[in-house]
Amino acid sequence: MISFFSVLTLFFSWSTEDWNTYFENKEIAVLYKASLCEDIQNGVSFEYYLIQVKNKTDETLVVNFYLGSLEERSEENKVAFVLNPLEVKTGNCDYQPIKLRLFRSESSKKAKGSIVPFNLNTISAVEVY
Repeated sequence: MISFFSVLTLFFSWSTEDWNTYFENKEIAVLYKASLCEDIQNGVSFEYYLIQVKNKTDETLVVNFYLGSLEERSEENKVAFVLNPLEVKTGNCDYQPIKLRLFRSESSKKAKGSIVPFNLNTISAVEVY
């Protein structure tokens, strides 16, 4: 039984270590990691940067940022959502109403595309009263 818990602890410590901190202040932390997202039904796979946002406060916050570089900033790339006190929202490969992922590259044998660097801009958190 002890070995099971050791393996479980090792798994959870490993899975949190692959997140990279991109932005942090006294209110929020924004982390990211690369992940392969496979669409088995359509036979394609893409690599995305999954985004994790942590509310470090006891207050409700509205978080805003734009996906991509400052030059790519548009309403289409704007992400805005509410984070409750100490809440963490994490992107994944499935569809999400809050877009917490950013395209990285196509992962097919045919495509030899370049890797898009991880970039967010105009990150802000506003306390909701």
